[in-house]
Amino acid sequence: MTNPGDFKQRLVFMQPTPKNSSGYRSAEKTEYLRSRAQLKTLKGNAFYTAASENNESNRRFIIRYRKELDIGVRPKGLTVFWKGIEHEIESIENDDGLNKTMTVFAKAVS
Repeated sequence: MTNPGDFKQRLVFMQPTPKNSSGYRSAEKTEYLRSRAQLKTLKGNAFYTAASENNESNRRFIIRYRKELDIGVRPKGLTVFWKGIEHEIESIENDDGLNKTMTVFAKAVS
């Protein structure tokens, strides 16, 4: 069972702006959706794997299930902002396929 009080972190999912009439994208991004999340610390094997690849800014967030973030529904190039820091989304997984929570793996953009 998920405790609603654990979702203390605020995430903002951003999508690239559509191409303009010249065929170019603006550097600005538009908001896709907002969500509350639980930040999970990388532990054990995941921690050592990230350390061996010098990925010090990897984050794992647990969010409530959002249909808008399912594969095939979410837009390409989606990024997530947490505490004002942009993170590149590595994957979004529907936990156990139960449509209750999703795990977002993200890496800080430097």
